[in-house]
Amino acid sequence: MRDPDRDEARDWLREELARPGYDQRESVVERVRRWFTELIPDLPLGTGALPSWFTWVFLAGILLAAVALVAFTTRARWRRAALDARQGTRSGAVLEGRLLTAADYRAGARAALDAGDHDAAVLDGYRALTAHAIERTLLDDRPGHTAHEVAVSLGPVFPDRAPDLTRAADRFDAVRYGDRRADAAEARAMLELDAALAELRPALEGARR
Repeated sequence: MRDPDRDEARDWLREELARPGYDQRESVVERVRRWFTELIPDLPLGTGALPSWFTWVFLAGILLAAVALVAFTTRARWRRAALDARQGTRSGAVLEGRLLTAADYRAGARAALDAGDHDAAVLDGYRALTAHAIERTLLDDRPGHTAHEVAVSLGPVFPDRAPDLTRAADRFDAVRYGDRRADAAEARAMLELDAALAELRPALEGARR
């Protein structure tokens, strides 16, 4: 028997590979469907087996459930992370970075108000009253005072202005950590509160010496 030439060998190989036993190409979807079909037995449905479309419907249901689970988990994690971030930033100190005197903060607040930067006026106004309370030894001279800690500490010292202090602390946090914009009235109110506290005599029983 003679050996085939190159063209004949190529034709024989093509014919051999064209046989059903060599046709193993199968899409991923078809493999999943076949795997699922082999995994579960045919269940009776009325008088016969489950229809062929049942596998696809069942797989689609599983896929939708998995997508919903991932979306719910991701959303829950995002909300928890956002809440943790808000809680973490709300614990930030009123006086942060390079500390200035009350007069410096007050001057910055007034300049910001004149320039129409109401956010900066609110923030520096509250920092001014905090720094002034420390300078008057009405507030502990320690780093890390939060806005509400300042309001709680100064409330008994200036009982008539305690509600104003609480509102000022809320406004500071809303602007500094809550992405809220202040308006001119809020900025002026903050500076007026600082000026009023500077003129008030503290209640000695509430002052921290």
